[in-house]
Amino acid sequence: MSEEASQPIRSRPLRARILLLETDEGRGEILRGLLRNQECRVRTLFRPEEAREQLAAGNWDAVFCDIRLSQALPSAPSPQGAPVILLAPYDEISRAQELVERGVALRWLPSPVRSERVLATLQETMQARRESQGRGTGEQGEAEGGEEKDICRHFGLMVGESAAMQGLYHQIEKVAGTDMSVLILGESGTGKELVAKAIHKAGRRAGKPFIPVNCSSLPENLLESELFGYVKGAFTGAVRNKDGLFVAAQGGTLFLDEIGSIPLATQMALLRALQEREIRPVGSTQPRPVDVRIVAATNEDVDALREQGRIRQDLFYRISAFPLHVPPLRERQGDLPLLCQAILEELGKGRPLRLSPQAKALLERHSWPGNVRELIHVLERGATLAEEGLLRPQDLPRELGREPGRDSEEPPAAPRLTLKAYLRLCEREYLKRALEEQGGDKEKAARALGISVATLYRKLSELS
Repeated sequence: MSEEASQPIRSRPLRARILLLETDEGRGEILRGLLRNQECRVRTLFRPEEAREQLAAGNWDAVFCDIRLSQALPSAPSPQGAPVILLAPYDEISRAQELVERGVALRWLPSPVRSERVLATLQETMQARRESQGRGTGEQGEAEGGEEKDICRHFGLMVGESAAMQGLYHQIEKVAGTDMSVLILGESGTGKELVAKAIHKAGRRAGKPFIPVNCSSLPENLLESELFGYVKGAFTGAVRNKDGLFVAAQGGTLFLDEIGSIPLATQMALLRALQEREIRPVGSTQPRPVDVRIVAATNEDVDALREQGRIRQDLFYRISAFPLHVPPLRERQGDLPLLCQAILEELGKGRPLRLSPQAKALLERHSWPGNVRELIHVLERGATLAEEGLLRPQDLPRELGREPGRDSEEPPAAPRLTLKAYLRLCEREYLKRALEEQGGDKEKAARALGISVATLYRKLSELS
């Protein structure tokens, strides 16, 4: 019997880990885009041998399988395995029914499929699976997070199964349901804004605005008016009242990146806003109530910021109620294959992209001082130059995987530097390259690196 999905599509994203086994690249791209709009993490495979490997590894919430790849499915799937939804043309209906009756698949959908039927079927399948798991684990299941449990694993490029990332996911899940202020710590390029968005999406404010602001990108004399707004006549050029970012984020989350760049006078106004839950627009004597959650971030040493007096102690204690550390890529290089796969899928947009073994080896040897942001730039370049979808070493930057001043074809020598000294050397080379790419313009280089101009000057001074 055909599986008709009659329930309406829910407004909340499905957020599932989906394995898509396809033979039709065009349909695969359509389904992948549809599922990613529901904040699903999707991996698409076209060959049976790859499909078998991923199915054996598990860790999927559901599998959509073109019936022409059904030979890759286990003949006797385990009860803990991901439910399989077959996609079958009408001349394969009888075979699809047989596979469902044998327990190889849970459901089947006629192909070509309608978007609303795919999403409704996936929703029903996940709900049935949660109920089944709940019955098998007593009071667990919904009480432990239900459908939101794995949100962070599916959000954008927050990809990884390493112990460091699993710990981060767990902390995000714990703090998301609260209204605590969060301070996200991590090097430039690690994905701090993605963490902030995941916290927002998983909390009760998910339906409200998420407003990011890079505090280092705004001149000091404008930051306060941008945050709190101003009234007509407050200063030259203030020809009308203007709401600030606090008002724009009303009911939602305001993400303050590079908090070390906030002037001390503005820090005082920010502290008052957090304590009193009200703001005072520049030039106004009337306070305005606000309901906004603050998530802040910095790539600088917070202890150094406090010692240097660049951040008020009372504000620090207020915004750091729940600190989160985002690990650098070099501390979770086991996640590199997953990250590369996710990035290449995004860059390909229907065109399959893959890494040659030699290119993989180069990526694995690199220390990634620019973290995930650097990895994205490297793969963007490679995808542009790749022929027939294959990224080769010559498609990647020349500096990749090499020690400065050493030919990449020479065998690696025994370490001559401490790890700290080597990382400083890599950072210096990366800063130098960023400046060269921006024609020596330090402001543009700082923006590209995601740091303040002051931080760039300090690093250049320290590393010279």
